[in-house]
Amino acid sequence: MRKQLLSAVLTGLIVIVLFITIYTNMAESKGTPLTIDEAIQSNLLQELPSEDEGSRGDNPTISYRIIEEPVIGDTHGEEGHAHAHDHNDAHEEGSIQPEVRTMNTKAPDFELKTLAGDTVKLSNLKGKKIFINFWATWCPPCVEEMPTIQHFYESYAKEHNVEILSVNATDLETNKEKVKQFANKHGITFPILLDEGGNTSIAYEVLTIPTSIIVNEEGIIVEQIIGPVTEELLLEKLSK
Repeated sequence: MRKQLLSAVLTGLIVIVLFITIYTNMAESKGTPLTIDEAIQSNLLQELPSEDEGSRGDNPTISYRIIEEPVIGDTHGEEGHAHAHDHNDAHEEGSIQPEVRTMNTKAPDFELKTLAGDTVKLSNLKGKKIFINFWATWCPPCVEEMPTIQHFYESYAKEHNVEILSVNATDLETNKEKVKQFANKHGITFPILLDEGGNTSIAYEVLTIPTSIIVNEEGIIVEQIIGPVTEELLLEKLSK
C-alpha cells in the first residue's frame, strides 16, 4: 500500500515539474509572464493551422471562391431552388433572363491550356472582339446556352471578327475527362480553356455561372452578361 502511495506521489511530482518547465519556457519566449490559461491555449494553438494557411491550401493566390447558378425567375422557397437545378422546369417557367452590365475596364490578361493541350493567351488576340464564357458541366443554364454559342460560332463569328473562349471552372469539376466528354457530346468546336486554379474566374470577379464577358478590339471589357445568352443577344452585342 505504501509503495503504491509513494509511486503516485512521485508521478504527480514529475507531472508538476514538467508542467512548470513548459510554462516557464513559454513565458520566456513570449517575454511576459503567462497565466495558466494562456500557457494551455498557446500550447494548443501551436498544433493548429492558422485560418489563413488553411484557406490557402496549395494555391496561395486565390482569395475567394464562390460560384453559383443564377436563380430562375420568381422562386418559392426550397421548391424554387429545386427548379433552378432542373433543366426542364427552367423551360416550363421561362428561361433565365440574362443581366447585362455595361463596363469600361481593361481586361485582365490570362494564359490557359485548352482541352487539346494548346495554350491561349488573351493579349495575343488583340484586334478581335472576344466573347469569354465562364461555365461548368454541372450547371444546367450553362448546358442550356452551349448550343446557342456553338451555332453563333459556326455561323457568325468569322464574319464579325469574333473569337469565342470558353473558360471552364475546372477547379470545381470532378475531373478534366468529364469536361472532354461534355465537349464531345455537345459537339463544341470553339476553344475550351481549363481554369484549373480558378485564378481567371477570380480575376474577372465571376461569382455566378454562366457569366460572359465581351472584350472589344482594344482589350477593354465593355459588357458583362450574367445568365445564359440567346442568339439574339449575341448578334446584338457582337455584330456591331
